Amino acid sequence: MKRVTSRSSNAPTLAVVARAAGVSVPTVSKVLRGRADVAASTRDRVTMALDRLGYPRHTSLIEVAPAGSVLIDVVTHELNTAWAAALLTAVERQARERGFSIVVTALSQRKPSSTPSRQWLNQVAARGSRGVLGLLVSFTEPQVDFLARHGLPCVVVDPYRIPVPGVRSVRLRNVKAERDATTHLLELGHSRIGVVHGKPGALPSQERLDGYVAAMAAAGSPLDPALVRGGGFQVEGGKRAMAELLALPDPPSAVVFASDRMALGGYQAAADLGFRIPDDVSIVGFDDTPEAALAQPPLTSVRQPADTMARAGLNLLEGTVTAQEIRCDAALVYRSSTAILTSTH
Repeated sequence: MKRVTSRSSNAPTLAVVARAAGVSVPTVSKVLRGRADVAASTRDRVTMALDRLGYPRHTSLIEVAPAGSVLIDVVTHELNTAWAAALLTAVERQARERGFSIVVTALSQRKPSSTPSRQWLNQVAARGSRGVLGLLVSFTEPQVDFLARHGLPCVVVDPYRIPVPGVRSVRLRNVKAERDATTHLLELGHSRIGVVHGKPGALPSQERLDGYVAAMAAAGSPLDPALVRGGGFQVEGGKRAMAELLALPDPPSAVVFASDRMALGGYQAAADLGFRIPDDVSIVGFDDTPEAALAQPPLTSVRQPADTMARAGLNLLEGTVTAQEIRCDAALVYRSSTAILTSTH
């Protein structure tokens, strides 16, 4: 059997071919796969661009995914968080309802921005999957090219970074969601509000921080760097960040967190320092995981629509929806971890 080799470093990518032909990356992929749903004139234009640029079209482990394939490869950054588990559960249930089986691969926890390995890509191609669904991960352009050459569409749900050309995605409206969460605290009378974001470089983390900044700016409160902390999306990180905020000479009366895990760490820090929730400090989380409702007091949190996002991802993968990106709305779930600011604060 012929060994698949990587594309030479100076060979064009699918994005380059698409620009040269004046079409989208998925259209180039369809031409390479021999799909019939491409106009003849478009096919000719893409073929000429492929030939002119010298795009390799060698035989691979499999020519295309079998037409009757019922297998989907799901790759996720993590399995040990409630949000990842909720998203994966929703994908598995909805895939099963559509007659698909899934193979799940978890990436290394030591490298938060890691992408799938070449070995994994070869395995996916060899087993004839219908396509690849990424959860909380990112793909590089060469990886997307490899998948496209093997007839494997690629979709990412809740991407770690802005997806490269050729990857369709499902994203939450994070900026709006965190802006709404911060506005909720402002409407309760809080003006000195702290924020604990996630990881540097992570798209959801940056967007949620942007939402907080937008809400504070709309309320006429300039950004105070002393009220901004990072928590790495981990319980311990949230606990440490909360302890730092509450130790300030003028501590915040409310804190908005970019995940429930960090918010629950904030609960621990508040208890250790003798602060009562919400009497002394109000807290808002993000994700609305099962732990949020079980916390004492129950945690006000932004609910991510796992079922909606999973459904959208599978629709993109199947091709029943042709959008490049689908944005989903979140909902703020009000519980008793937030309260009106009183004069005693």
